[in-house]
Amino acid sequence: MSILNYTDPIIAKNLNKIDEWIKKKKEISKPPFYTSTDIRVSDNKVVAVDTNIFPAGFNNLSNDFLKKSAKNIKMYIEKLNLPVERILIIPELHTRNPFYWDNIIAIKKMFEIAGILSDVGLIVDDGTNFMIEFDSTSDLKVKATTVDKSSNKVFVNDFMPDLILINNDFSTHFPNILKDIDQPVIPPVEVGWHSRRKNIHFDFYNSLVDEFCKIFNMDSKIFQLKTELIKNINVEEEDDRSKVANLINELKSKIGSEQNIFIKSNSGTYGMSVMQVNEGSQFVNLNRSGKKKMKVSKGGKLLSDLIVQEGVDSIFGKKEPVYYLIDCKISGAFYRVNDNKSSRDNLNTRGMYFEPISESGLNPTISIISQIGSLATGLEIQHLTK
Repeated sequence: MSILNYTDPIIAKNLNKIDEWIKKKKEISKPPFYTSTDIRVSDNKVVAVDTNIFPAGFNNLSNDFLKKSAKNIKMYIEKLNLPVERILIIPELHTRNPFYWDNIIAIKKMFEIAGILSDVGLIVDDGTNFMIEFDSTSDLKVKATTVDKSSNKVFVNDFMPDLILINNDFSTHFPNILKDIDQPVIPPVEVGWHSRRKNIHFDFYNSLVDEFCKIFNMDSKIFQLKTELIKNINVEEEDDRSKVANLINELKSKIGSEQNIFIKSNSGTYGMSVMQVNEGSQFVNLNRSGKKKMKVSKGGKLLSDLIVQEGVDSIFGKKEPVYYLIDCKISGAFYRVNDNKSSRDNLNTRGMYFEPISESGLNPTISIISQIGSLATGLEIQHLTK
C-alpha cells in the first residue's frame, strides 16, 4: 500500500485546520513570490527533496495552470498594496537553452493574463549595453535588453518597471546594479546560491514538518529528510573523501543499508554537483570524472561544503512530481521523467522530459509538503537577510 493511502485521508480530514496552520505560518515565514518543489514519494516517505526560490520550468505547466498561476499572481500583487502595472523579469544570462526561454515566455504569458505588462532585462557585469533575441522551441523569440540604472531605479529602454522579478539564481555573486534601488525586488536577490545553503533550508523544512506532525498526530519520519553537512572538503584529498565516506556510512546505519545516499553541493542547483552512492568506499575511490563533478558547481564555483542526504525511491518509477507555488499556493504541477534512470536515481539529468498533471491529479499530501517547502524557504530568506 502506498504511503499516500495512509496520509491522504488524514490530510482530507484535517484540511481546514491545515489551511489555518499554513496561513499562520505564512504570516511568520513570509514565503517568496514563487517556488517549485521536487517531491519524492516512496513506500514509506513523502519528501520535498529540493525547493527552488527562482524556479524555471513554467513552460511545462498546462494552460489551465498558467491561468491559475495568473490568478494567484493578481492576489499576490493586490496584497502588496502597491501600484504594480509593469514588471521587469531578470532571467539567466549565460544560457541559450531554448526550453529556458520557453519558460520566460510562459512567465510573460502569466503576467499578460493577470493584466500586467512585462519586459526582460539582462544584468551584465561589464557595463555594456545591447539588445539580443533568444530562440525558444517555437517561432517565438525572447527579446532582452541590458538593464540601466538612474536615480535608484532600474529600467530597460523606456520601460520603467514598478517591480523586479528575479528568475536567475545568481550562483556566484549579488549584482551591484540591484543594490539600493527603490523598486521592490522579488524574490530578494540576496538569497541566490551565492549565499543560500541547503543544510539551512532542510533544518527549517524538517523543523516545520516536526511541528506539523505533532499537531496532526503523524510520524514526522514520513516527511523528513535526513541531511548532514560536512565542511571544508577538497575532493582531491583522500583524507577528505574518507571523512565524507564515514558520514555516508553513519547515515546508512540510521536509515537502513538498502537505501542509497546522495552527496550534493551545499550551494547549487539544476541537478549539478550531485552524486549517488551505496556505500562510503565508493566516494573514497572516486575516479577523475567523479572528482571533477564534485569539485565545481554552476558558474565555475569551487565546492568545499557538501551535504550527505538519504535517498528516497520513487513509487512512480522513473518519474517524480514537481509542484509550482505562487505565494505558497499550489499553482501547477507536472512529472519529471527520465527513461535513462531508475526509481532510485537523480532524475534531474540529461534525458529528462515532462508529463502534465491535471488539476484533478493534484495530490493532497504532496501539495501540503510542497507548501511546507515554500514556508521553509521563507524562514531561510529571513535567516539570510537578517
